[in-house]
Amino acid sequence: MKPIWIELVNSGVANRFSLPDKELIEINWRLTGYPKLYANILKHELEHDDDKFTVKDLKHDLTSKTPGLWKFMIHNPSTWIQLLPIYYDRKRKSFVYDWSAIVCWWMLVGFTWTIYFLLRLIL
Repeated sequence: MKPIWIELVNSGVANRFSLPDKELIEINWRLTGYPKLYANILKHELEHDDDKFTVKDLKHDLTSKTPGLWKFMIHNPSTWIQLLPIYYDRKRKSFVYDWSAIVCWWMLVGFTWTIYFLLRLIL
């Protein structure tokens, strides 16, 4: 098992990265002002699998409940990057792919597409 490092960042809410020599959890520094929310988010990130993204990780992201998260995100616009499926990380100088967000966006697009065609068929 690789060591887990926690790093405070300016944007997003929290992410877990599997690096060659360690596991890295990036968490927004503004969460330190909300101890209960910070603890819930940190617990959520620690429950993810090490290494690669799995179906278990997707299920964990889709079914997790974090009270107060949306209120925190509304008051801190720098966290909205968490909703993007793909974004550029300046520190690493590379693109980050959030597979859970990618799947959620595809599900939203599929649902919207289905509703559109059903309404078009009926109306």
